[in-house]
Amino acid sequence: MSTRAANEYGFVNARIRGMKSRFLSIGVYESLIQSGSYENFIKILSSTYYGQVLSKESPGSIPNPDELALILSRDFASVSENLSRSLTGKVHEFTKTYLEQFFADSVKSIIRGIHVDLTPDEILRFSVPTSPAQAELLAALAGSSSVSKMIDLLPFWDLKVALLARLPSYEEIDSTSPLEVAVEEWYLKRVIDALKHFSRSEVQRVLGVLEPRVVLRNILTGLRAHILQLEPRALELSLIRFSRACEITQGILTSTGWREVLATLERTRYAALGSRLLHLYEDTHDLEDVELAIEDYIAQRIRNQMTAFPFHLGTIIGFFSLKQYEVRNIRSIAVGLERGEPPERIRRMIAIW
Repeated sequence: MSTRAANEYGFVNARIRGMKSRFLSIGVYESLIQSGSYENFIKILSSTYYGQVLSKESPGSIPNPDELALILSRDFASVSENLSRSLTGKVHEFTKTYLEQFFADSVKSIIRGIHVDLTPDEILRFSVPTSPAQAELLAALAGSSSVSKMIDLLPFWDLKVALLARLPSYEEIDSTSPLEVAVEEWYLKRVIDALKHFSRSEVQRVLGVLEPRVVLRNILTGLRAHILQLEPRALELSLIRFSRACEITQGILTSTGWREVLATLERTRYAALGSRLLHLYEDTHDLEDVELAIEDYIAQRIRNQMTAFPFHLGTIIGFFSLKQYEVRNIRSIAVGLERGEPPERIRRMIAIW
């Protein structure tokens, strides 16, 4: 088994080891946080791997935080696509499916943009196409005059059906949450289907990344619903359904307050985290602190996927996930500096693994 895995993942594992060396170190993060201004932040960032990215995308000028976010997202998509080309067979097919997260996130962004009447150009600033063909598709979707007409243009029949089924709920609560949940569930189903030819251990590694994301996103949704005193119906329509999280999701649905939401994590593998989140919110009453603690927890779990035996799917999706966290961290620091946030506050905004 180990020899076969080494043969299947050996080349891409070597590439990932090389690409991991480009990750920002704790020292670089601290320099960015302590830079004192957005301009100095860009100078320091330019001395890292991202210098070549900035030179290519924004030659001779300093991109503003929104432009920087788009540059980083494009680089993430490019790196991910290039890495996926190193793969063959079922591993390549799975990775191609896993990377559909870019398309799923872009569709959710377009739905939100159309809902609040942004222009097509404004909407597309937040989309990340991974090919010229996908760029054309996203442009067509963003140009739709309504969410329902956008759904009609989707080339994926199963996604179109899922969104049409949630359209009445979208109209009922005047929120994009039901549609965003439909997109997320569509993506999760595609990833699960792509795992059917893999061993049980490989499947468990991938689920070890997907499950906490769904569970803890639903926890955040439940907390937000109770803290903001949203209607139970709005909460029901905003939770992601995932087979590995049914019991916790049901507990969130029947909860009567934010404490009960966190109590659903008792007697689960997330019990220690649930206790930590309870004390954190009691101390700060800041949901953002809870969200950052959750992101840190997920990042550490993903990092652990990459520290053991390296020849498995966990190494690949672990790299993609940590790269995504790095992009989020850079964006958070940029926004914090532009807003004049103190270093102590910015440190709380990022997750370093």
